[in-house]
Amino acid sequence: MRARMISILDPRATSHLSRGKGALERGLTLIEIMVVLLLIGAVFAFVGGRVFKAGDKAKAELTRAKLASLKEPIYMYQMRNNQLPQDLKTAEAEDTKDSWGHEVLYRALDGGRSYELKSLGADGRDGGSGADADIIITGP
Repeated sequence: MRARMISILDPRATSHLSRGKGALERGLTLIEIMVVLLLIGAVFAFVGGRVFKAGDKAKAELTRAKLASLKEPIYMYQMRNNQLPQDLKTAEAEDTKDSWGHEVLYRALDGGRSYELKSLGADGRDGGSGADADIIITGP
């Protein structure tokens, strides 16, 4: 018995591909494509939401660190002049913006015996929650 070899170029070998709706010709329906796009969108929304929240959390931590570092020039001014500065510029503080690009607020408290450094958060307005929450550090 001799095995019969069929060539790929032989029209009889590939004729079953062009008949009717074979598995290779079927493709995807519009509904299937829409379901796939919906699933991809849901995954991106879930992952993207977590990534953006992590970014806001990192900016808040960076702002806390920046506020803490602003305490040093205030302390140095206080040691030289025996009083708190009127503002951050007087204390010769550098980079007085928070991680969102808003100016850090400074005010003296208790008749000049303590002070408050405040970042207004992502929205740049008083109050808020989450990334929009105010970050406040007091000293000395």
